[in-house]
Amino acid sequence: MNEKERKLMRESKWKSLTRQRWFYPALYITLVAVILAGVMIYQFQASDVTDNDAQNEENPSQVADQNGDDDSVPVVADQEDLVMPTLLGDQAEIITNFYDAEATDEEQENALIFYNNNYYQSKGVDITSKDGEPFEVIASLSGTVSKVYEDDLEGQVIEIEHDDTRTTYYGSLSETNVSEGDDVTQGDVIGVSGTNVYGDEEMTKVHFRLLEDGEPVDPEFQ
Repeated sequence: MNEKERKLMRESKWKSLTRQRWFYPALYITLVAVILAGVMIYQFQASDVTDNDAQNEENPSQVADQNGDDDSVPVVADQEDLVMPTLLGDQAEIITNFYDAEATDEEQENALIFYNNNYYQSKGVDITSKDGEPFEVIASLSGTVSKVYEDDLEGQVIEIEHDDTRTTYYGSLSETNVSEGDDVTQGDVIGVSGTNVYGDEEMTKVHFRLLEDGEPVDPEFQ
């Protein structure tokens, strides 16, 4: 049998097969099955990718670990809690409060400063030692010293910036241990208490202020 005869025989068998009643239904069912299988595989892969993306969004730190990023840092660092600018502990005493318009009459009275025959609202707190002795003044928060200067009323003053919004102010100092541009850590000694011209010149103290966006706020040392 030559090549032409073999070709004619194959064509004859194919035509005979296509004449069978079951041929086209079976072909249709097979095609539908293949298409459905392809759709299911595509949907399964798409669903798996979506689930992985959602898990990555919920656990960004896990993704960093999987990528081998051992030096990753938290997106939001823990913010320090403000501490009193002294190491006196129970021996510290607040003698002038921050003036709060919503405070009681008694609290407001204790937040007024009398100077040159006038009363002024205190923008911070005056802190002294119960034994009357000078004491070290510390940084209430970590930050960078932005100003060190002499004020006509407050004596020596230190200002420290802590972020884009917060600043602390330390006045009535007799000594300063830092310079502008110094980085300080919370608890570092930055100066020594002293006096100011509008208060009792025999009482050593620090006048402390906390500012948010440049406005004095109550530091709330309770």
